[in-house]
Amino acid sequence: MVQNIQYINGVSENYKTAEAKQAFRDINIPEMKEDTFEKKKIDKSNNGKFDISEAGKNFIKGVLSPLTAVIKHPVMTIAMVGVTAAACSLIPVLTPILGIGFGALSVFQLGKGCFDIAKNIKNKEYDNAEKSFNTVGQGTVGTVLSFLGLKQSARVAKEAKLMSELKVNSLSAAQKEAIATEVNNGSYLNALKENMSLFTSKTGLKAVINQFKPTNILQRGKDALKLVFGKKERADKVLRRKTEFKKTAEGKRRAALSTEEIEAEVKSLAKEAFDEYGIPEELRPEIKVIKENAKYGGGYRSGNHTITINENSYREGIFDLPNVIKHEATHANEAILRQSLPMDKKVELAKEYLVNKIQNGEKENIITGGSFLGASTSKPPKLNAQMKADFVKLAQDKLYQDGVLYSDEQLSAMVRPLVEANSEFASSYSSVDDAVKAMTTYAKSHNFRYNLALKHSTGFDTSKINTSLLKQLTPEETQAAIKSYLDSIECIEGNAAGQGFLGFGGDFNQYQFCSEEVLAETKGNKFEIAKLEEQLKALKNQPKRNFKEEARILDLIKEAKLTIEYKTKGVDYYKLYTEAINHPENKELAAQAAKLKKELDAIQIEIFKNNIPVSTDMFGSDLKVISNNYITIPFLKGPETGASILIPKATTTAADIIADDAENK
Repeated sequence: MVQNIQYINGVSENYKTAEAKQAFRDINIPEMKEDTFEKKKIDKSNNGKFDISEAGKNFIKGVLSPLTAVIKHPVMTIAMVGVTAAACSLIPVLTPILGIGFGALSVFQLGKGCFDIAKNIKNKEYDNAEKSFNTVGQGTVGTVLSFLGLKQSARVAKEAKLMSELKVNSLSAAQKEAIATEVNNGSYLNALKENMSLFTSKTGLKAVINQFKPTNILQRGKDALKLVFGKKERADKVLRRKTEFKKTAEGKRRAALSTEEIEAEVKSLAKEAFDEYGIPEELRPEIKVIKENAKYGGGYRSGNHTITINENSYREGIFDLPNVIKHEATHANEAILRQSLPMDKKVELAKEYLVNKIQNGEKENIITGGSFLGASTSKPPKLNAQMKADFVKLAQDKLYQDGVLYSDEQLSAMVRPLVEANSEFASSYSSVDDAVKAMTTYAKSHNFRYNLALKHSTGFDTSKINTSLLKQLTPEETQAAIKSYLDSIECIEGNAAGQGFLGFGGDFNQYQFCSEEVLAETKGNKFEIAKLEEQLKALKNQPKRNFKEEARILDLIKEAKLTIEYKTKGVDYYKLYTEAINHPENKELAAQAAKLKKELDAIQIEIFKNNIPVSTDMFGSDLKVISNNYITIPFLKGPETGASILIPKATTTAADIIADDAENK
């Protein structure tokens, strides 16, 4: 054995000599590479056989082709996407048109790939059959992407047809919401038919022609330019606003104040506000002056019966104290009034409030849960008469239980019999399971909201006050307390829905126009006007008049008066807006809401004539503002700062109530 190894090694070594190499050449043996014998690789893509692994590899390449295109040609791909996005923003109906075109091309690719595979296998061209799987992969990914975008395209198609029918360039939020709900609840087949109707019906063709009108394209182009180029302008104006306020007499005065002096101002104004309400000292909330990010102004928290005011935002001119103090004092006064109602009455009222929502329709978003991170929300389902009756019974029997929060599995088991017994309701969803899922979420909302209402109904921490001072209510006061309690439930729900989860997905409308919030805004602004008029009178009596400061105060008085008008009309608007959402078939409601919206827009523009547009407003018309005295981006996070248009921060949030409950335990 050892000899054989030595012999082989000897041959291997001898092969390296010139004589050995020549000997191999002489006997026509090709020269070998030194020290190695390479095994020739087999090319499966060109071996005349059908290999599953090669076919699979080509299919995956086809599926990943969109990503590959981005990697290989990033500049070209981004440019194409940008051009397409710009075109669709100018002519929205291009979205379903391009979607249908892309989908048709993808289906064609998929069919062609399958046909080529069959043809090549029949002709025994197996390598070509493997390559055809690349086309199948491209067709598959394109078809899937087209399917996923089908409902979004259908919404755009329906909106385009409605705009053409109404001869308008844009739709109201209520109209868009109604269309989105109808499409989302429908099947993908109906969505496909909606897209195809743009080409197969007179209404569809008219909608396409309408969107290609130069005047419509020009208007959308202007809107897009405002959105794209307005960001830097807004940032510059925010900085300029802060700088300009610091130069005013009031700005200089606030900058020079000590914390103790600001606390004295706050407490003096709070005393005056609570004296006007006739609230005994022992029942008044604790007043705290804090230092936080200037975006937070302050607020009233019913859980611990405390009003906070942020010194930093006051110094920067984000708000004026009289407005905020009276605003928060109003919330505290309402909480004290509600506290006088017996608990069994509050239980009765909470149930009546929620049953009314089931029977007469919800608002925009409903809260389904909450934590210190905020509230989770969802869109309420559209219930027919039978489902309303069945669900009311379920709610009264099971969901409205103090301290009982059911799991999703328990709620699903409760609502499934209702859905299965109501074929009309179930048919509005793509499957019975989807209908059950929607009703499970709705049941979860009512179960959570009932418990939230009762936690809120207990009001502030009674250990901090002398409850014996809570007076026995007269019949008139009882009715006022009942209204206050019902308003407070709506306010807390709107507040939570406005904030959303982690500040996202919120809906601000229902909070800023709920009754208690409008009451607080009205009281706060009237108190502010009285104080500003006193300042103006004092300025005019000075030997050397400061006309710039007088002009600033006059602007604030005008803004406060317009805000009261805005809020008062806003109550009527939001009532119409909600009715339009719950009755999308009623075009008269939508028209009335649109008319009132224009009046509110005009007031809002007047208030913020020389101020800063920001983001999307409550009507979806790309108008939010940062005024000379108030900063807010309510669509995303709900009320954060200011006073005249918005309170400094949410008065009491779902998170506050839950946190208070946890602390008390």
